[in-house]
Amino acid sequence: MGGCNSGRKASCEKNVEDYYTLDICWLYRQGLLEPGKKTVIRFGKSFAIRMKCKPRFWGWKQCLRVEYPVWNDAGKIETREQVIGFEWVSTLKGKTRRAYFYCPMLEIRSGKLLMGRNGFAHRRWYGPMYYTQTLGHFDRAIHTCSAIRDKLGSAATELATDPPDRPKGMHQKTYRKYLRKHRRAAWPAVARMGEG
Repeated sequence: MGGCNSGRKASCEKNVEDYYTLDICWLYRQGLLEPGKKTVIRFGKSFAIRMKCKPRFWGWKQCLRVEYPVWNDAGKIETREQVIGFEWVSTLKGKTRRAYFYCPMLEIRSGKLLMGRNGFAHRRWYGPMYYTQTLGHFDRAIHTCSAIRDKLGSAATELATDPPDRPKGMHQKTYRKYLRKHRRAAWPAVARMGEG
C-alpha cells in the first residue's frame, strides 16, 4: 500500500524541472538586482524575457518589471507585463543579507518563481512536484541507490542495489557512511524483489 503521491505520475503532469525558473540568487550573483538595470534573460533558444529592476514602484522599495511572451486564445503571441517585488532579509545576526521574491499570486516569500500561463509564481500556485516526489517507494529507493553509486564512481552495469566499491583515495570512515546510506536506501527495493 502506498501513501499519498506514492505512485507514478500521470504523463500529462509537469514536474518543477519542466518549468522556466527565475532564481533570485542567480540574479543577485549576476548583478541584475541593481536599480535601473535592464537585461534580457534567455531560457534556451525559444524563450526569453525582458526585465528591469525598479526602485519604489507599486508600493515596493525594489521590484522587477518583467515582460514575457505568451500564446493568447487566438493563437498569436502577445507580450504581458508583471511586477514582482523583492525584499532583502538580514541573516547571520545582521552580518549579511539575502534577497527573496514576494510571490505576486500567493503573497509569500520565495527564492525561485516558476513561469506559467499567469506569469511567474511560487510552485504551490501551479502545483507541480519535484521529480523524486512523483516516484513510488520502490522507484525512489532505486533512484537513491543509483545516485550514491554514481557519486562513488561505481560501474553502471551492476545492479543499483549492489554495494558500491570504495573509490581510490576515499577515507574508510566516509566510505562506511555512504555504505550505510546505500544499505538503508536499498532495503525496501531488496525486500520487494525478494517477495516476487
